Amino acid sequence: MPGRTILVAAFLGLALPAAAQPLDPLLEGFDDACNYTDALGGLLQSSYAFARREGPLEIPRGYEVAFGKPAVVKEEDYLHITLPVVDGTWRDVPVKEIEVYITELESGFSSHTVVFETSALKQAETTFKARGAAAQKKLTKQDDSGFGWQTGFAVRDGVPRYECDLST
Repeated sequence: MPGRTILVAAFLGLALPAAAQPLDPLLEGFDDACNYTDALGGLLQSSYAFARREGPLEIPRGYEVAFGKPAVVKEEDYLHITLPVVDGTWRDVPVKEIEVYITELESGFSSHTVVFETSALKQAETTFKARGAAAQKKLTKQDDSGFGWQTGFAVRDGVPRYECDLST
């Protein structure tokens, strides 16, 4: 039956809503002790350059339509970078944005967060809470430096999020 619906819609020239773009390949490993893909690492590094006015934001190939216009706001000693997600999911949970905190000058401070849609709070919690606890145990074992890196699922002000804080 879905095939007929698509055929009829195409015949009549009706637009069907586009399916949300899965961000899973981009975010693969992020919930496994903050293991970043090359594409995500590149996106985050370019967001630092963008926020510090040292270069352009470079969206990974294939994700150009997944992100909206970035925003940078100075908050005390930090730059708060918001990379809005137009219509994307991670592990089938709707994503609102990727949030980055860094300092204005290069330092070891960096925090990265996938912020989920508030309406998907229960779905995000079911999907990411246990994964986050397991990832924190793994990350703690890997943190030989003793910096106290943090990762996991959290809800702040009613907003579900998955965080990786690898500040040194």
